[in-house]
Amino acid sequence: MPRYKLGVEVVGAHGLMPKDSQGPLSARVQLRFDGHRLCTAVRENDLNPVWNERFYFDVSDPSTLDELSLEAYVYHVEKSTEGGDGSSSFLGRVQIACSTIADLSDIVISQYYKLETRLLQKHSLIRCVNGKLGLKLYLATSDSSVKALEPPPHRLMDNVICSFSAPLLQEDQSPTPHDIPLQYLKEITNNFSDERILGQGGYGVVYKGVQQNGEAIAVKKIVSFLMSSQKQFENEVYHLMMLKHRNIVRFVGYCYETKNECLEYKGKYVFAEMVEKLICLEYMPNGSLDKYISDESSGLNWSTRYKIIEGICYGLHHLHTEIDKPIIHLDLKPSNILLDDGMVPKITDFGLSRLFGQQTICTSSRDGTFGYMAPEFLHGGTMTPKSDIFSLGVLILEVITGHRDYPDVTRTPSDDFIELVRKIS
Repeated sequence: MPRYKLGVEVVGAHGLMPKDSQGPLSARVQLRFDGHRLCTAVRENDLNPVWNERFYFDVSDPSTLDELSLEAYVYHVEKSTEGGDGSSSFLGRVQIACSTIADLSDIVISQYYKLETRLLQKHSLIRCVNGKLGLKLYLATSDSSVKALEPPPHRLMDNVICSFSAPLLQEDQSPTPHDIPLQYLKEITNNFSDERILGQGGYGVVYKGVQQNGEAIAVKKIVSFLMSSQKQFENEVYHLMMLKHRNIVRFVGYCYETKNECLEYKGKYVFAEMVEKLICLEYMPNGSLDKYISDESSGLNWSTRYKIIEGICYGLHHLHTEIDKPIIHLDLKPSNILLDDGMVPKITDFGLSRLFGQQTICTSSRDGTFGYMAPEFLHGGTMTPKSDIFSLGVLILEVITGHRDYPDVTRTPSDDFIELVRKIS
């Protein structure tokens, strides 16, 4: 039985209203922690709703808190024609790393208390959310003798770890990432030195950039001479600007600069317009998942494999259901799953991704990776969120079996790949 409880009190919100809304909305808050989800009641048509609702999550080992985070999602809830709660739409999100709660010890564990008032985060090209959400967090022993299910008394407020509030997001404040000068990216990558290469693919090379403060970022330099590179670049930037999730790689910024160079062409010197396109992402020290598929090279235990699969599922669920315009990734594979220093998986590479409405998308393009492409997409060009689910299934099989001793998966049709996995499992 777990010895500890993470207590979370949803206090209230201030200015909870989308930029383009005509008035206050009915809203509720969903808390997510370690795979569990709990919801508050709905507060109707209130600009400053107050919940004061408490929730408790089991914590078996406080030392694992560093690897976890608490997320609070705020949703607008519409009334159905029958009078009950109808559909809901995502307003904003707050994420708190549990490592910030405290440096825990058994003696004073029940006394830690934290007040968080966080700005709602939502990335979108056409709208942003005003407002902030107030949360109270504390960790207590589950021993009834210390009244674990109650917040620490007021006399313990001297033990508050931190208290702060974030300003409201102004309506005219752009939620888009910032432009990063090419010269700066050259400096932090040692002029795109081969020694800084983290990886490369058909559309570009990824370099490690080390900033003056010592923080590292990944700099993806798009291959400019490919006809499709412009579309890929715009597509990836557009989609990354919409996304913020624990299991999706964080977008830092972009660079798009044009210059004229004098080049020799058919015996003559001509001026050509050269475009530099770069995308900057958070740096993932453990690289991509494809390096850990083999049992011999990875040594990943079953718990870590499960957490990796679970994280990928959460990220994919966010793409498909938790944003205003669902996104189909269309190139989900181990090399497009990055791992941070805690082996938390992050979905990356949105160059082929597509927005998905209510109708099925059909295309003549077959961009993607053989073996991970759903048969209906490979043979008929039909794209739905199920296309990603097929890729996810193949990826899960690889992680579970730990085998890659079948023919090159990038050149193996989907149906044949499944049969190969069955034979070696």
